[in-house]
Amino acid sequence: MEFIDQVIVPLDSLKMDNRRVSQKLVLELLDHAVWAPNHRLREPWRFIFIARDQMKKREWVSHEPADHLIVLTKTDSDPFTQNENIAAAFCLIQNFQLLANEQGVAINIRSHHWMSERQAYRELGISTKEMIIATLELGYWAEQKASKHHAIPTRLNWSLL
Repeated sequence: MEFIDQVIVPLDSLKMDNRRVSQKLVLELLDHAVWAPNHRLREPWRFIFIARDQMKKREWVSHEPADHLIVLTKTDSDPFTQNENIAAAFCLIQNFQLLANEQGVAINIRSHHWMSERQAYRELGISTKEMIIATLELGYWAEQKASKHHAIPTRLNWSLL
């Protein structure tokens, strides 16, 4: 079984450019990403889109990429339900990231110290029954990602799995 050489570029070495990701595109991607698996179809998530011009008012948000999408989930007194909510939201994030990548949109999933600060919650209008689980930094790749991919084997070799 032969494979074509694969070029691996560390994500940290790829930079985002200054082009903005439109709110319309983000909503379109979220409309598809919400098909993430979640127990009992609770859809325990909510999103806050912060465009570049809105970030200047908030010194606690990184200003590097063009836009941010803050992902919230409902809190629950039952730890099992809380964990299910978080897992469902991260499934959605993965769907969103895959869909965005098809559109050339780069996403950095971040966790920041301010995500647990009440001041940030007040400024963003987040209730005490919600929690921020991730901040998605959105932009477009400044340079092309690796174009070589490995070939799909014509026959599976179980020793490779």
